[in-house]
Amino acid sequence: MRKFLQLAFRNVFRNKRRTTMTLLVVSGGVAGLLLAGGFFSYMFWGLRESTIRNGLGHLQIYNADHFRRDENRVLENGLDNYRQLMTLAAGTPHVRGVAPRIEFYGMVSNGMKSSVFMGTAVDPAKELSMGFLPRISAGHYLTGKYQGGNEALVGAGLAKSMSVKPGDSLTLLAVTADGALNGVDIDVVGIVTTGFKDLDDRLMTITLPAAQRLLQSERVTKLVVGLDRTENTDAVYSALLPRFRGLRQEVTIKKWIDLATFYRQVRLMFSGIFLFLGVIVFFMVVMSSANTVMMAMFERTREIGTMLAMGTPRSWLVGLFLLEALVTGVLAAATGVLAGNVLGALVNRAGIVLPPPPGNTTGMSLRVLHEPGLMIGASLLVLATLALASIVPAWRASRLRIVEALAHV
Repeated sequence: MRKFLQLAFRNVFRNKRRTTMTLLVVSGGVAGLLLAGGFFSYMFWGLRESTIRNGLGHLQIYNADHFRRDENRVLENGLDNYRQLMTLAAGTPHVRGVAPRIEFYGMVSNGMKSSVFMGTAVDPAKELSMGFLPRISAGHYLTGKYQGGNEALVGAGLAKSMSVKPGDSLTLLAVTADGALNGVDIDVVGIVTTGFKDLDDRLMTITLPAAQRLLQSERVTKLVVGLDRTENTDAVYSALLPRFRGLRQEVTIKKWIDLATFYRQVRLMFSGIFLFLGVIVFFMVVMSSANTVMMAMFERTREIGTMLAMGTPRSWLVGLFLLEALVTGVLAAATGVLAGNVLGALVNRAGIVLPPPPGNTTGMSLRVLHEPGLMIGASLLVLATLALASIVPAWRASRLRIVEALAHV
């Protein structure tokens, strides 16, 4: 076997120029896959973590009726016993914190102009304990202690529309849980931006006590659970299910991936793009390797005839050509992985920032993650492709007639 491998290695480098060109093409495809896949992995990771840190959390706990029927009044399908649920969830391993939330809609007015807002009520201390801190462009975050807790963070677009800045006041109007109209004055303490213009044009975040006074209800819409690591989501989900069985109010637990529609759509789209790139690389490898093996067969026709005349089994010839393709694949994969990692490191050090994606207001860093699984997958793809591409030329070489092969010029 060792002699067989040495023979295959010498045959690969018999024509150094052609072999070098083949290695450049194949290794370039591997490096391209690693760069594209590494960038997509970084983008998926960044989008996942930013989605979670922006307030989605790793798990969310709802009243089961929240998904069964629509609300006729605000908080009709809210959680009654949310403090008990918080205690049960907080005692689960890997849980970093549990925060109650109220989601509602209403009207906001500055005395001269009114607009619709999309409100979220939070417990500032619990939000901060889980690292859920929005991007504040002016002012500061909620404290819950300022003038009875009537504080608010306003989206950048809404603040511009209402002509307010930190220190100004606004009036919020909303329909209560009993169907009446209620209002509350709030003080703007900060301006926030999410990176999504449509959301910034409607966003309003206030403290939980202020929202409960406005809506005249002690219920909350949901509980948001933050974990120490995203990878523990499934384990905590399985641990929470038995803890909530038998409670007076039936609850439903949702994982972050079930709620992150935008993340799933982006991942699906870019996974399709990466698959398309993989098909292109596959085609390049097949064409370049098939051409290399075919040319090698034509150049070595008399040599093949001599080997057959000396009694070399035809299966050995097939194995030799396949082994030569695998040697080429190993060299190309190793070169491509090395080039991809070096280029990825250079890209990461360059600190390139891409223009904002559609609907966003902030740019995105161009970084490449070094994924071992991607390196292994790209290398196996190259080896398998080269082996497949060499099957037909190897089979044709093994089927040559001895007399015609020896007479070949």
